[in-house]
Amino acid sequence: MANRLLRSPQYITQTASSTVLSVVLKITIDGTLRYTLIKSASINVPVLFEWAELARDYLDITYTGTPSTQAAFPIGLDLRFYDGVNGTGTQVGFTYTENHNGFDGYGTFYEEANPNMSTTEFPAISNYTQSGSSSLGAKTYTMYAPKNVELYVPSILNGTVVYNSSGYNGTSVVINGTTVTINRIDCTKYTSSYGYTELNGSTVGFKVSFINKYGAIQSEFFTLKAIRDIKAKKKTYNSNIISSTGTYSVNAHTKQNYNINAMQSITLNSFYVPEYYSEVYSEMLLSEKVWVRYREKTSGNFITIPINIKGNNMTYKNNINDKLIQFEFNFDMSFDYINNIR
Repeated sequence: MANRLLRSPQYITQTASSTVLSVVLKITIDGTLRYTLIKSASINVPVLFEWAELARDYLDITYTGTPSTQAAFPIGLDLRFYDGVNGTGTQVGFTYTENHNGFDGYGTFYEEANPNMSTTEFPAISNYTQSGSSSLGAKTYTMYAPKNVELYVPSILNGTVVYNSSGYNGTSVVINGTTVTINRIDCTKYTSSYGYTELNGSTVGFKVSFINKYGAIQSEFFTLKAIRDIKAKKKTYNSNIISSTGTYSVNAHTKQNYNINAMQSITLNSFYVPEYYSEVYSEMLLSEKVWVRYREKTSGNFITIPINIKGNNMTYKNNINDKLIQFEFNFDMSFDYINNIR
């Protein structure tokens, strides 16, 4: 089974060597037939179907704060040629089948068509440097995290996403013989109202989690300056406050507000990080789902809430231009402040 990345197009193609008039592709997801696609076909003319966009409709990743193994998302493809139009008549030739595991990730333009991932377990993160001048060069993985916090490093194993725990102060995670080093950094920039406490009263900043290019949930920490904002949105109309006797109260509102709500936002700054973190944060920028662990003021509880990145661009940084490398991101809370869920 191939591990296919469904945010990018995935194709299946075949050519009939006998006289045919149509071709039928059936797409099965998790053992259930979901789609039947029909095309006209001719002898010695390749037919091409793109199936990832349809399959991805059934893939939805949820996250509540602690990742758990993401089960395989099995996809079966069944392609047959027929001597009648619209899939009628008699089947011609053999049945061509493919079976894949689908992931909510993507390939880049440089990775060419039908992007997929290795079937051999590997760390599903881009926090690495690579030696040599080809894909055979050794990868050196390093992540950054505060002290006294548990970090989960995702890997792909047997078509599933597995989350490998570092423990609260672990400095490495080994995945199929590959070591992911974890640099533990002191975080002293926050009070308890801004950060969150994991162990022994240690404040460790904000944990931002996102679905990365491999379709795995990855967490990175933002430990420097943080700014929280709230912006009200409202409508106004002119209210008639005159009474039936031609008087009015100076205490009454002539300009009446209605439909008042607000959007909260938060600005976070990262550790000082190496150059390759530009790739890590570009994946966060391109992620369709991002969350932050956040202390809610009313209850005092720490909760994981959905956020949206406000900006559309990010500058890749390097040591020559930027000396110390550090990133700032602006996020909107992915909901209105006043509860209006109906």
